[in-house]
Amino acid sequence: MQKTFILWCLVMLGATAGFSQNGYQPAYPLEIGIQIGTTQFLGDLGGVGGFQNTTNQSTGVQTPQTGVGQPFIVDTDFSSVRPTFGLFARYNIGGHFAARVDLNYLQLHGNDKEAGLGGFSAVGSRDGVSAAWYRYYRNLSFRSHVFDASIAAEIIPYNFELSGGYKNYSVISPYGFIGIGIFAFNPETLYQGRWIELKPLKTEGQGLVDGRPEYDLVQLNIPMGFGVKWAYNDTWALALEINHRMTFTDYIDDVSFDYVDDESIFDLNMDPGTAALAKALARRSGEIDPTGVNSDVTAAGVQRGDPGDNDAYYTVTVRFSFFIDTDNLGGGRRYGCPVW
Repeated sequence: MQKTFILWCLVMLGATAGFSQNGYQPAYPLEIGIQIGTTQFLGDLGGVGGFQNTTNQSTGVQTPQTGVGQPFIVDTDFSSVRPTFGLFARYNIGGHFAARVDLNYLQLHGNDKEAGLGGFSAVGSRDGVSAAWYRYYRNLSFRSHVFDASIAAEIIPYNFELSGGYKNYSVISPYGFIGIGIFAFNPETLYQGRWIELKPLKTEGQGLVDGRPEYDLVQLNIPMGFGVKWAYNDTWALALEINHRMTFTDYIDDVSFDYVDDESIFDLNMDPGTAALAKALARRSGEIDPTGVNSDVTAAGVQRGDPGDNDAYYTVTVRFSFFIDTDNLGGGRRYGCPVW
């Protein structure tokens, strides 16, 4: 995550250094608008998976990673794409900078069963299976309704002014942005026909096992990305944008560490009904392998998630906004150099 953040900061600095003073400035600095698009979760659940070394948190031994998702855009699982929509306001500072505020609702989703697309067997041989088989066998899933809010700075390296005449011009502006945000989430899973909140069940022993603190359902993130904006005649603007959110939690999907070493911790700290539910949802491979042919894959102390990588998510949105004449004195007035 730190490497991604540093790389994006360097890109933004490079864009700043490369400004070309083509003279364009929006006539009205304030815009308000809506956005709609899609969102994709990047974390331990979902994604295409892969093999790499990871450390078992109980034994300290390095083992091959068995198909957990990865927090990068190349791990996109299209079956888990969900909708997003929101509101935003942008204040243009000259022609090359802008500050913005975003308020969004989105859904996140991940399902291990979708890794195999119906092509795996839970009780067959593991010889030559791909990383996706291990996700499929883990058999975990989640959804979360998410509300996020952010502020960000935009950098616009160049404004391409099109057409001619003040009343018929349009401007295409590529831009990059980075900021800080806050988001609220609450992972749930579908079990026996109803949605169950996962955090109260402490499925990995959060708050019960040393070194595994409970996680908060409100977290910070860092939105960063790029887009292309088309502003028409100082009236409205349309943009296409990709917004990647780095987060500081690995529990958006309620998966991070290994399977608990001793499930009796649930019985000792919960009422019988809650303890039974926690154990059922902590290890769900038995639902597709009831005789336990490959039960060693999800045995006590075995990898369940990867705490070395925090979760992330990204959106692809279309943004539509109107320019606002805040003092009602603009009268179509254009600041900066018009296109003649």
